[in-house]
Amino acid sequence: MTKEQMENIIQENMQKIYLYCVKRLENTAVAEDVASDIILELLRSYDRIASDEAVYGYIWSVANNLCKNYWRRREKENYAEIPEDFVGMCCYSPEESYVREEEIMLLRRELSLLREKYRQVMISYYIGGQACEEIADKYSMSVSNVKQYLFEGRKKLKEGMDMVREYGKLCYAPEKFAFNFWGDNADGYWQLFERKLPGNLMIAAYDHPRTLEELSLETGVSVPYLEDEVEILEKMDLFVRKGKSYQSNMVLYDEQWRKAVYDKATEMIRAGLANVKKMVDSGIDYLAGTDYCYEAADINTKRWFVLMLIIWEASEMSDQWMNTKVTFPLLQNGGTGYVMGIRGEFNPEIRGINGRYNISKGYMRIMNFLKLSERTLDPFWYGQSVGQMLEAAVERKQEPEEVAALSKLLEDGFVSVKDGSLCPEFATISSADYNAIKDKLMDGISELAKLIAKHRDMAGDDLRKKTPTVIQGANEVGAIVSMWTMMEGMVSVVLEDGYMTKGNGQNLTAFYFKTEKE
Repeated sequence: MTKEQMENIIQENMQKIYLYCVKRLENTAVAEDVASDIILELLRSYDRIASDEAVYGYIWSVANNLCKNYWRRREKENYAEIPEDFVGMCCYSPEESYVREEEIMLLRRELSLLREKYRQVMISYYIGGQACEEIADKYSMSVSNVKQYLFEGRKKLKEGMDMVREYGKLCYAPEKFAFNFWGDNADGYWQLFERKLPGNLMIAAYDHPRTLEELSLETGVSVPYLEDEVEILEKMDLFVRKGKSYQSNMVLYDEQWRKAVYDKATEMIRAGLANVKKMVDSGIDYLAGTDYCYEAADINTKRWFVLMLIIWEASEMSDQWMNTKVTFPLLQNGGTGYVMGIRGEFNPEIRGINGRYNISKGYMRIMNFLKLSERTLDPFWYGQSVGQMLEAAVERKQEPEEVAALSKLLEDGFVSVKDGSLCPEFATISSADYNAIKDKLMDGISELAKLIAKHRDMAGDDLRKKTPTVIQGANEVGAIVSMWTMMEGMVSVVLEDGYMTKGNGQNLTAFYFKTEKE
């Protein structure tokens, strides 16, 4: 904020400031003096205001503090010796009581912002009434350290009580945050971000490091309640300590960025849609000589199978054409992969991709596109039970006893019961025949892979520009997310074109690949 802007705001609010002082000080002459002091202080400190939205809160904080300072000075000036034989009562005026209550409130606020060791020592000494020796024994420190903590703690409390604290927006309007992952093991991460606070801590410390005190003011959560959360984030390598401050160590992006990447993907796909359709038609011709099986199959279903083959294989192959190297780093939970977060509203069109899910005689590939079906198949439901049910359906076994997993698969239409046996409601094909089709389409897949690689590099470079340089992995996360947008875009464009349709209750993007030797 500039000095000229502050002068204009003061001019507009001068009468309000004066009336506020009259009400608080009950003396027009004194109110004029204090109002002048307030205006002078505002003109001295206009450059401390963080944003235009904070200016009015700052004005009334200054006014409140200077009015209280007047009453404190008056209280010190107006005292009298009390005779030793006086027996009576002492009472405070309403204004004096208000000032004392304000001071107690400020003291509590500052205690809530102290780090754990300072807080423990101060509370033990001043509230618990413990001696320095007792505190030293209780917290396994020297007596001189206790005295040092007391000295520094008093200084911190006094400085803090004299400050105008500005609480951040996240304390009253937490942002929406969604956790995302690409790798082999997200255990611990999903559970952590089921709550609002960890995600908003990641947001609060994203652009620059923040101390516990600053995180407390930003989120509106006292330091004693933040310490455990921050410790967990640090252990999971999601927070990096920088002196007394912490900074996020997770790449964040928002829906606006993702939508821009998605729009570029669909633009590229539309330009090459004719070639993709030719590849799909060729793939259907090759499909005729394989063991591909789906009882509900029609031309539309077969097109989806071949299209998913093309886009999946091209996306995987694009890794070798990219400048960006996706390395799947080791995570603190023992797995490998990339953790990432999405700020604000997020409307994904893919609910989940499971590239391979190994079971004893084959593996599943599932891509849950919301544009095609609200039903989703998660092969990790109920441990290994879902995999066993899928395999039992492929083999047309009689209904097994695993009720929970089977019930879910029956409800969502991934498995049916016909003539007393389980039946798969998804496509199956042997790995050998799948690879034979892939090899015949390889020239077209390779060309598409090069285009996807270019798109992924572009997205990675763009996200890197929007990410603080201290946070690693922005290019890789951009490349991963742009691969998803490419898949989403492919589904959108072929539906928009009318070449393929949503289908009538069919599971269009769940496939089982048999690897059992015949």
